[in-house]
Amino acid sequence: MFDKPAGTGNGKSAPQRRAAADVAKIEGGGLVHVIVTSLSPMTFYLFVNDKAISQMEVDSFEVNIDVGDETIVRASLTRYVKSVTGEQTTQYTNLFPSTIEVVALGRRILITAENADSVDNLFVSLGLRTDGTTNDLKGLRSLHVMITNVLFDASLTWEDGVTEPLLPH
Repeated sequence: MFDKPAGTGNGKSAPQRRAAADVAKIEGGGLVHVIVTSLSPMTFYLFVNDKAISQMEVDSFEVNIDVGDETIVRASLTRYVKSVTGEQTTQYTNLFPSTIEVVALGRRILITAENADSVDNLFVSLGLRTDGTTNDLKGLRSLHVMITNVLFDASLTWEDGVTEPLLPH
């Protein structure tokens, strides 16, 4: 990673590379961060790419993954917006394809989905080890995360049917 550039000293020029600012771009569906700082009262911060979404604008944030009889891989944000007439209405946004990170109560849930309703290139990991790596999940049947202004619920079900909460009691 931090060694000599390719082609140094051998008479060849280094291959052309993309500008670092271009490589650093968030491409595709984007990046979603949800940081829950309190359950009572429910307080969270939500970011879609680099845009903050006010908690007061959020009706619900949901992630539903189920690979049972029917494959469901969905993430959504339902928020309150003003219509052109000035009335408040709800707007539904599909969040996949994207990477979603939920941090709450010392817990971390990380989901990357390249496509909605497909397990191809779907990655789910939990936590953060001291070395900076995550616990990649294998044998997962379902994962559900629901955040509203009064509720935060997160659980997973393993292939053997055992369901576990992702939050401490």
